[in-house]
Amino acid sequence: MKVSELKGVITKEQLLEQVKDYETSEPLELELGNGIEFQVNPEGVVSLAHKKGTTTLSPRALDNLVAYVGFPRPYLSKIPAEQIKDLVVPHLNYWYQHELAEETLRLLTIGDSAVMAIPKANFKHVKISEVVNAAESVLGKSVAGYHKAYFGPLSFQFSVLTPREIKLTDRDTYNAGIRIEHSLEGKASTRIAPYLFNQWCTNGATTEHQLESWKRKNHKEDIGIWMQRMITEASKLFDKEVDNLKQLCGIKVDEQTSAVLDSVLQQSRVPERLQKEVKNVLIDNKAETLYDLYNTLTQVDTHSDIFEEHPNSRGVLNRVAAHLASHSKLCPVCHKQLNGEA
Repeated sequence: MKVSELKGVITKEQLLEQVKDYETSEPLELELGNGIEFQVNPEGVVSLAHKKGTTTLSPRALDNLVAYVGFPRPYLSKIPAEQIKDLVVPHLNYWYQHELAEETLRLLTIGDSAVMAIPKANFKHVKISEVVNAAESVLGKSVAGYHKAYFGPLSFQFSVLTPREIKLTDRDTYNAGIRIEHSLEGKASTRIAPYLFNQWCTNGATTEHQLESWKRKNHKEDIGIWMQRMITEASKLFDKEVDNLKQLCGIKVDEQTSAVLDSVLQQSRVPERLQKEVKNVLIDNKAETLYDLYNTLTQVDTHSDIFEEHPNSRGVLNRVAAHLASHSKLCPVCHKQLNGEA
């Protein structure tokens, strides 16, 4: 079966369909101060009047603007719609008309609505399709599909899979891939890492190899050129990561499985709800080696429903698995992870 036909692998078109609102958005730049006024309708929907017109603010856009001038996000979510006019709008008008006068506000807009607000001057809008196209310009026909696409209002991440594969065990064949993280608002740097995709259970995991990141502000290199260089570097690390997994296959845990898993999860500060799910999966799957633990971590990270309710925890088990692959030594007495140190 082709990689593109496996469960969880999507096409470029499906990838972009998930983010069509942000893909079609355009930046609107406004100078703060005189001419800026926040308004609210009876339903509690806030809009921003400015010299170029009036723009309705999505909940996320409003959230960004309020948080930027000191309102805690949890507090904003508790304010009834009918109270926004009295509690929120005067606060916004004071700051954006006076204290932040002459600074620049940028909105990502679709028509007369803002899907996101970025109250920073160093924002450079990079469309999601630009990031995808930059990756494809390097890999060309070697793109076999896309995997683990996570999108939020402020950032997105996804993996590009290639046909290059290595058979690690009798059961497991891995495809080489690239993991890309990108921030729409520019708050976080764009990052690229090697990615391994297990065909048997359609799990994927990043590696712990840290590559250079790209920032919008003061970065001399165009993001497309930078991505071409970084993807080439990430591809070279696939063999090294496979070697790390082969080492895990040779490290037995046997009766110490529970102690080893507790050590790995606690040292990595994995939330308790995820720790419990990993342990439940491990009861069904069993584990004889650290490689079995690695597969359990990536399985939960890829397939768990828990991330629908807790999206901020996405990827945490991926990082734990990557750390385990790079630091596989265990204490012979207490079975705790030694982080690679003897």
